[in-house]
Amino acid sequence: MDGVRKTNGTDPKRSEPGDRRAVGAGAVETPHRLLILSDIRFLREALAEVLARDGAFAIAGIAADLDEALAISRAGPPQIILIDAALPDGLAAARCLEELGRQIPIVALALAETEADVIAWAEAGISGYVPRSAALAELVGFLQDIVRGEQTCSARVAAGLLRWISSASRATGQPRPPARPPGLTAREEQVVRLICAGLNNKEISRRLNIGLATTKSHVHNLLGKLELERRGQVARWSRDHASAWREEP
Repeated sequence: MDGVRKTNGTDPKRSEPGDRRAVGAGAVETPHRLLILSDIRFLREALAEVLARDGAFAIAGIAADLDEALAISRAGPPQIILIDAALPDGLAAARCLEELGRQIPIVALALAETEADVIAWAEAGISGYVPRSAALAELVGFLQDIVRGEQTCSARVAAGLLRWISSASRATGQPRPPARPPGLTAREEQVVRLICAGLNNKEISRRLNIGLATTKSHVHNLLGKLELERRGQVARWSRDHASAWREEP
């Protein structure tokens, strides 16, 4: 999350929705195509209505789960994705969407502004977040800031992000054995193990409590990362690279 700007602990004063659309004399920004992901129907529909009314955003679609979000994204890629931070398995959904379109900003909505939560979502690939304390009238301002690469956050969170970046930088210079096969996410590692156990995609979906489309997306991504052509090659790859695996908890 580049462009972090801290606050003094109180809610930042922000412009009313619509005030930031002017780019120059007589010029108006083209609305950004926005995808909303929340399992709460009232919330996603209300957000779509409010944001569409403002005019800064064009609603590309609303989704109740990751499968719907992936289908909408593939049909017509959005320019920004707003994901409800309370969504079950929301971090995994953010990672999956981030891998689908790495240039699309992902924004966590109503995120608890704690160091641990912000860092966890940052690691999942979000570009910014709207804190739980934000008012509805501030939502458009937050989203427009994030599209520009800016983020307003508390001093505590800003300090935590600096410590996280510093720690990651130091760790980069220290050689250590790989925690998991290079490039695989924790979820993809789970899928590899289940493939090796002989489970098909439907069985993996049930075991991990995720949608079939999500499972297929994970399989597609891990095959690409491991430079394999077929899922039947995964078990052999696993045996040949057994030293790269973590021990199961």
